[in-house]
Amino acid sequence: MQRDRRRTPASAVSVIIPTVSQAGHLAACLAALRPAHAAGHAVPEVIVVLNGAAPAVRAVAAAAPGIRVVDSAINRGFAGGCQLGVRASTTPFVMFLNDDVCVSPGWLEPLLETMAERPRAGAVGPRVLGGDGRVQEIGSIIWRDGTTRPFGRGEAPDSLAWRWRRRVDYASACALLVRREAWDAIGGFDEEFHPAYYEDVDFCLGLDEAGYEVWVDPRSDVTHAESASSTSRFKQFLFARHHARLVAKRSSLLASRVLPPTDPSRVREAEEAAARRLEGDGPRVLVLDDRVPSHGLGSGFDRMADALLGLAQAGARVRMLPTEVPASYTPVLAAAGVAVIDGRVDEVFEAEARASDVVVVSRPNNARRACEVFARLAPAARPRLVYDAEALYHRRLLRQAHLATGDLSRELQRQATEWLEAEAAIAERADEIICVSRDEAAFFEARGAGRVRVVTPWLSRAALTASTLAGRADIGFVAGWLAGAGSPNGDGLAWFATEVLPLVIAEVPWARLRVTGTIPPPLDRLQGVHVRGEGFVPDLAAFYRQLRVAIAPLRFGAGVKLKTLEALQYGVPVVATTVGAEGLEGLPADTVVVHDDPVAFAAAIVTRLRDVDVWRAHRTAIEAAMAAVPVATDWAAWLADLTLEGVGVRHPV
Repeated sequence: MQRDRRRTPASAVSVIIPTVSQAGHLAACLAALRPAHAAGHAVPEVIVVLNGAAPAVRAVAAAAPGIRVVDSAINRGFAGGCQLGVRASTTPFVMFLNDDVCVSPGWLEPLLETMAERPRAGAVGPRVLGGDGRVQEIGSIIWRDGTTRPFGRGEAPDSLAWRWRRRVDYASACALLVRREAWDAIGGFDEEFHPAYYEDVDFCLGLDEAGYEVWVDPRSDVTHAESASSTSRFKQFLFARHHARLVAKRSSLLASRVLPPTDPSRVREAEEAAARRLEGDGPRVLVLDDRVPSHGLGSGFDRMADALLGLAQAGARVRMLPTEVPASYTPVLAAAGVAVIDGRVDEVFEAEARASDVVVVSRPNNARRACEVFARLAPAARPRLVYDAEALYHRRLLRQAHLATGDLSRELQRQATEWLEAEAAIAERADEIICVSRDEAAFFEARGAGRVRVVTPWLSRAALTASTLAGRADIGFVAGWLAGAGSPNGDGLAWFATEVLPLVIAEVPWARLRVTGTIPPPLDRLQGVHVRGEGFVPDLAAFYRQLRVAIAPLRFGAGVKLKTLEALQYGVPVVATTVGAEGLEGLPADTVVVHDDPVAFAAAIVTRLRDVDVWRAHRTAIEAAMAAVPVATDWAAWLADLTLEGVGVRHPV
């Protein structure tokens, strides 16, 4: 289920910088390039084209280490200078860079990754910021009349507007990575657009005509001192002249573009139409969850991150709307083309739902909100409503209530009744319900759900670690702490540390429990020689390679526990409570050891810490079970079934 991440070395790129008169800008451009590549990685070839350059510019180039210089006695314009640079290079990719552009660390790798993953991409541009830090463009529109409009212009640098990887009409050649075969196919920039402007618009239209695509990848940032090399009046003259030339040359291609808006209030609508023209034809799927999901958050958000990636990879046009926590930029989602919507959910949800083919809603609080909105929509305007039941909330609260006493127990039972009503209501109103286990699916079926599907939440990023015992010594508890000390993880850690771990230490004095995340107070008092909080763990594979045993000591909760599945996918023997092993109906009994009694739980851990044969037998059982895990994501299969059933695109351009 891993996405293909073929890497192209930076040494496969020639960075071509045509320069005329801006010595200070050239010096800053070259200075930014030198440290912008990660240590140990190949750096691109840098070619500076002295395009009838002034003496001060020549001095900067002469003093710069590690670059090649191509010298032209006359200024051949931007297109002509770039042509000279390309002829001097032999690399499969050429990166055009204005001398008034400064790159950011790591800027090139996302662009190369896009080229590797999109073989029809002839060009890809970064997000371009201005000197004031605000957005200049995240790709651009070419309107039917040949004029252009940059996406995101004027937005704050932390804005999420248009900040996901996607196809565009064109991207500015101030910073543009081009596949050489595409360059050769259409002859590069047209030197008739002398000295500058519109040659990149014409080039991108030429790519389209030749069957190539233009992309933008906003994970890459550059800063551009726009129009530093020309006066405003001269620029206006060049724009008018070259716009007329473009229209005369590319009239047939322009006819398929979106009309420019004449009413300022319709600009956003026109932008959306221009963007949709280049989207795929898969269903438009809107996903509602409490926050933007990310791997490592826990609380079901790892699973939702996988769902978004799986849907996008399968061809859906995915938009994500967080309801409880402000929207945030997540590069992994941006790379997959997932649009994260920034705005108050009560203000944007209805319009987003109307523009969608399918709305996937996770968690009962969001289902309740969705039902209110759907009740206001006419039947013809309603998308398909899918409830993602990542867990039965009322069941988790009832189990917690049974462990509590007094007023707390009564309050938990009251909340459980409230969530039971909400979950029963969504069973009646949703067109489809996605469950993580057969047991939870039966709950919705018993309450009248018309269609229920079980999607086992296997995680896309997990894979078997080495089967050796070398380096494996610890007990591991992979926990998310978004819900604090009163969560199932908090209760499980307290129970294990006080009831189980002392029994383990009595037999294995060197035993140590390692807990991911920052353990919240008052549970942090448990830390010491035998309990260590790891903080955020960026590389879970490396963490699991150091574990002899993983635990899932949960006493309340609902749904399949992702920490249990994850440990199995990494090949680590798991000891769990009944709740911690819940929902694993399809796995053989010897895959997970299940005990609710502290003495038996401790004995199972001790055996795996001390007995090599027992550990290896358990590992062998895991390997056999994991061999049956599907390679393709279940969400992709669900989307394919949905399309076959005729749930197609209701909102064509």
